[in-house]
Amino acid sequence: MKFTIGSKTRFRAMLAIWGYDILKFLAVFKVMQGYGINPWLFFFLDMVTVPPYVMGWSRLITSITGEVRAFGSIITWSLITFVSSTAPYFYAGFAGRRSFPHEAWFFLILILIFITLNLIRKIYRARKASCPMDS
Repeated sequence: MKFTIGSKTRFRAMLAIWGYDILKFLAVFKVMQGYGINPWLFFFLDMVTVPPYVMGWSRLITSITGEVRAFGSIITWSLITFVSSTAPYFYAGFAGRRSFPHEAWFFLILILIFITLNLIRKIYRARKASCPMDS
């Protein structure tokens, strides 16, 4: 069973994520400035990583559900998805490393762990759904 995501769906997903990123930017602009993070650079990273994130998910799902299930392709698209979803947060951690209180580090690490575990969970579920004989 091969599952693909069309270009219209990918574009709608990008628009939705960009809308969320704009709201997030407006909500945390002053907080970022207070911790020495350039909110405009964070916003830029957040916006430019959306297309590779959406494309990564699309290709990852296709790689997992495809007839070949190429392990190399799954790893490649997983890495692209991971990097594009965490890049803005790595920048925030680097830029605010001197002024972050312990609570901020705790939440930043939780976000990164959540993103990683969520990616692993989705890959596992998609793989399990595409080849029920393996489980």
